[in-house]
Amino acid sequence: MDKSYAIIDLEGYITEIRKSAADSIAADNEENLDEYITLDQMKGLVEQWSLGKDDEDRLILNEDANQNIFEDTRIWISNVGLAKLAAEDLVECAWDNDSNEMVFWVKETTEKKNESKPKNKRTKRKDSGS
Repeated sequence: MDKSYAIIDLEGYITEIRKSAADSIAADNEENLDEYITLDQMKGLVEQWSLGKDDEDRLILNEDANQNIFEDTRIWISNVGLAKLAAEDLVECAWDNDSNEMVFWVKETTEKKNESKPKNKRTKRKDSGS
């Protein structure tokens, strides 16, 4: 039987799982996580995946629910990060009707094309004598 757990400290739980999800994306994460997913949004995810409440009105989770919350949080943070990059014009984005989702790509600029070409390309000559 799958074990279930009541969340005794909901704010502590959502703060820790949010930080853990962000750290799994970038270990040196120094961002204000409220700019990516707020504690209220995290609470909504926990409520969405909870198995219900116990007799003390605490949310109940099992391991699957906990994993789903973690994965949804990672996806949420990644998506907001991509949206921020697009807003800063660092990546391009568009809606893909075929896949029914937003797609992102790095736009190759003229400057990048020129930077990638070697400037003084030299070739080695083979000596025919030795």
